[in-house]
Amino acid sequence: MNDTPPNEEQDAAWVTIETPFDADWLEEFIGDIERLYRINSLMEFQELRQTGYREYHFDAKNLSNGKTLETNLSIIPGKNEVHVTYSAGLKTSTKFRINPKPGGKAELVITDEYGGTSPKEREARIDEVDKSLVQWGRDFHRYLRLWKRWSGVPGWQWYMRRIWQPMKPSARRISFMLIIITLVEFIVFLMIFAIFWLELYRYIN
Repeated sequence: MNDTPPNEEQDAAWVTIETPFDADWLEEFIGDIERLYRINSLMEFQELRQTGYREYHFDAKNLSNGKTLETNLSIIPGKNEVHVTYSAGLKTSTKFRINPKPGGKAELVITDEYGGTSPKEREARIDEVDKSLVQWGRDFHRYLRLWKRWSGVPGWQWYMRRIWQPMKPSARRISFMLIIITLVEFIVFLMIFAIFWLELYRYIN
């Protein structure tokens, strides 16, 4: 993994994610561009929509550097990879590449590329470097593990695609806290209910 800002010797940064899925499953997964970007918990989207064949538009605030970016995405699919190019911003493209591993599993490599500008310009615009890549990798790892574990539960996939995915990162955190609080309250209720019935049983007998 490398998350170092680009310089004269280096114009890309990447992160490698171990996954519980095989290459065929991941190839279908990386075909869903909107889901790939919305998984990033440091991107707060105002808009992310498909505008044409292999074309998208997004307007988002990057919480990792405080910058807002409005750009068009062009999708270039390949064997075991998807290459996404940007019409605006310092970052010129992002590549999602699948590496099959022995044993049937595969890893996902995300590479942010900055090679479309000169080293001097990159240095002058260093504050535009996307610092969310490492967290994006963590978000992918967590998402894929949860998908592997819970996707067979009725309603889980629908919830993740229709409710969780469109949420802003702050809304996801609030929802998670509310779910935890609700579960704790339910467990406490069950404990009180069980104690009540035990005491009632003793009283009756």
